[in-house]
Amino acid sequence: MVLYSLQVLLCYGTYTNLELLEHYGFILNENPNDKVFIPLEPEIYSSSSWPKESLYIHQNGKPSFSLLSALRLWATPPNKRRSLGHLAYSGSQLSVDNEILVMKWTVKKCNTILKDLPTSIEEDSLLLSAINEIQDLDTLLELGKELSTSRDEIQAFIKANNLQNVETASNLLLCRKTRRSMDRWNLAIQWRLRCKKILLDCISYCSEIIDSLSPKNISTLRIEQG
Repeated sequence: MVLYSLQVLLCYGTYTNLELLEHYGFILNENPNDKVFIPLEPEIYSSSSWPKESLYIHQNGKPSFSLLSALRLWATPPNKRRSLGHLAYSGSQLSVDNEILVMKWTVKKCNTILKDLPTSIEEDSLLLSAINEIQDLDTLLELGKELSTSRDEIQAFIKANNLQNVETASNLLLCRKTRRSMDRWNLAIQWRLRCKKILLDCISYCSEIIDSLSPKNISTLRIEQG
């Protein structure tokens, strides 16, 4: 018996966007399970007992509970870690100076990652927008001239799809196979763009915490509360 007009709910589990892309071929713009892992110094891993898979940045830009705990403990002098460990593992701030140090380190790390990537958020956004307008090879080649930072990526796409010969490749981008390949390229750019935005949101979040902990703001808050 088939029942019509009934709502069907699909659950994909707690997958990140990368896992959704790998297993199902799509990503979500607002995926609460998405996360970004940043490279950490070996001492950060060894200074706490948190598993590596718990040290990440949430999709809203906030460092995970475990990452903050690990960074706070790492930023504490080794001779004080044992006495302050229970506070760090409970999620408490250890001191204003410690919290500012942790936030500044996180901002610097995220900025370094973004700076070292081959393309910027702005460039990926332009490339993503332009891909949706591409109809033929000539348009793609012209795009490579306009977006110099994406030239190698565009050339790699052309080579992977055997479109090097302009004369015979005219309008081949309209064929189903090439269009599917372009759709996958589009998704890959969306994914990396989303990761970059998470890092950017993390920078904003940590910067706000730093500002709120500045001596001037703390004094103002005490006056208002008084």
